[in-house]
Amino acid sequence: MATEGANRVASLPASTPAFLRRHPALLVEWLRLVNSLSRWRGEGGTAVLLVLSGLAVVTALLFALSGHVVGAIETLAEYWVLLAVVAAIYAATSVSGRRRQLEESKSQSWLIATPIPLRSLFISHAIRVLLPLVVITVIVVMFPALVALTNEGIAAAAEKVAAAAAGGLAIGGVFGWWTGGRTKVSDVVPSRYVPQPRAVRSMRPDAAGLAAWPIAQVLAWSRPENSRYVLVAALLAVQGGSSAIAGLSVVAMYFVASYLAALLSAMTTVARSAAAWLRATPITLMGFIWSVSRRAVTHQFIGAALAACCTVMLGAPIGMALQVAALWLGLFVSIAGSALVDNYRGRSPAVKIALSVAAFAALATIMQLRVGAKT
Repeated sequence: MATEGANRVASLPASTPAFLRRHPALLVEWLRLVNSLSRWRGEGGTAVLLVLSGLAVVTALLFALSGHVVGAIETLAEYWVLLAVVAAIYAATSVSGRRRQLEESKSQSWLIATPIPLRSLFISHAIRVLLPLVVITVIVVMFPALVALTNEGIAAAAEKVAAAAAGGLAIGGVFGWWTGGRTKVSDVVPSRYVPQPRAVRSMRPDAAGLAAWPIAQVLAWSRPENSRYVLVAALLAVQGGSSAIAGLSVVAMYFVASYLAALLSAMTTVARSAAAWLRATPITLMGFIWSVSRRAVTHQFIGAALAACCTVMLGAPIGMALQVAALWLGLFVSIAGSALVDNYRGRSPAVKIALSVAAFAALATIMQLRVGAKT
């Protein structure tokens, strides 16, 4: 690749837009996207089948849940102020975090040695930071409009929802861009949310590090920019007019459920990494399973008990809460056990995990049908 003048790039495909030739940072991202699409296009029939399957699933869900979608839009129209605030918070945090990440990646990129003008960098960063927000805004505005076309009675509610969401995203995007530029990139390592292990003077081997590995993985995932989605979903799930105890129970229920689900996902990830690391050691299968899962199992039992208590406080029968807790613990033991055993033996647990999820989904459906038949 050769350069002409200060910032023009030659020896590129003729289809490359002239605007991208003037901005090297955007040009690199464009070439990366084009190369990815060309490799994906090489799949041929598989890619087309996946796209058509996705469109078919989305269309079927829209038709099947049309009544729920209309009800959700009418509810959001009543709480349009809360919707605008949530949209503004999401846009501000996402734009601010994305701008800081770009500033940090710029200092580590190979383009740091190229003579790119500051104006070109500013334009490139603005497009890369704000383009995802623009796409989300278009989707948020178009979705209520499409629903209003099939249900004329909610046209006013759809307009209110679209205007509140778009306004909140726009205001939050501007605020997030401003705060992202003012905040200095932190030099702290990304693992600052994981507690530091205590120093041990003994040279005796200990499996405490293995037992804490899944917990540490969940804490590393549960950064503020990730936990905000759980908080927003929990706040939106609280019904208007609910008591303080009911509202706190709903929020606690969402956070406990997200922690248990993240811990289950962490077990599969840690099982693969730990097995690859310990395969050359004389550790036995039972020793491997016990070392990795003992703290995670304890946390699962405590979390299931807390979730059952929150469910009972929300008005569910005690028997139903205990059945749901037992069903979840059985699913955790099945998936985590399959991941630990198969990874220890050097095999993929994907098939067993899929069968476990399908079996427990069928069991949950049967239990629900039995409860419906009794009532």
